[in-house]
Amino acid sequence: MKIFSVIVTYNGRKWYDKCIGSLLESSVPVTPIVVDNASSDGAVDYIRSKFPTAVVIPSEENLGFAKANNIGIRYAIDHGADYVFLLNQDAWVENDTVEKLVGSFEKHENIGVACPINLNAAKTAMDYKSVTDMPNDYLSDLYLGNAKDVYDVRFFCAASWMISADCIRKVGGFDTSLFKHYGEDNNYCQRVKYHGMRVVVNTQCTMCHDREFRKGYENEYRNKNFKQNDTSRRIEFGDITSNINIDAFIISTCKSIKKAYLKLKFSKVKRLKSELAFFEMVKKSRDANVKGGMVWL
Repeated sequence: MKIFSVIVTYNGRKWYDKCIGSLLESSVPVTPIVVDNASSDGAVDYIRSKFPTAVVIPSEENLGFAKANNIGIRYAIDHGADYVFLLNQDAWVENDTVEKLVGSFEKHENIGVACPINLNAAKTAMDYKSVTDMPNDYLSDLYLGNAKDVYDVRFFCAASWMISADCIRKVGGFDTSLFKHYGEDNNYCQRVKYHGMRVVVNTQCTMCHDREFRKGYENEYRNKNFKQNDTSRRIEFGDITSNINIDAFIISTCKSIKKAYLKLKFSKVKRLKSELAFFEMVKKSRDANVKGGMVWL
């Protein structure tokens, strides 16, 4: 069995030892693949020197989360991966995390993505964002002492995802047409479910995500990014599990553009053309994701 772990790095040197080091201490062998997004902290040289068994793929520009992960995923699949474990640079795992996540696929049917419980860096609480992603029945079962080993979830943050090679071949990589940073993991979960596979949390294993210290400005940055890049709208319209008729939106917008031209409302024409470009981009995304396969990789 071959397991690769993809870590996208960007000026995160204070975490590299814990992140990559935890993978090398795993109870099952893991080959780290580091895709560096043009860090200025000497990441490439440091990782190559400190972790010679890691595959390091440097980029001359910041490609964002989606595209950089796709590069690592493609490398893993091309080199015979059975599983690909995505891990944030500011996260680390226990020595049995990877093994137990793989066990999820072996014990249960139709799993495409398996995630561990996300803790904060100090292990004093669950990660403040992932708490809201946990299913209600888990909290009830936990209280009653009947917690199951895996729970299906609608969405879970991609800070630590174990993806089977079968899922990647069926679903593809992250959608780089609609997303660059934020939203791509929502979209991927939607696509996994569309193609008949499950996203689950394995309650028998954990990871640590070191981001409590940036809670305030991370929320501010995330909310600003969502607004500027219309991320929430991209997630909604890109959802291939929904029955949104994108062709109808395109036809309606084209008609509105013609009417605006006739009435010489050129500022409205400009706005509607931008709207049309958005719908055409969404159509391209949805068509590709419905077809599936190794799309975006």
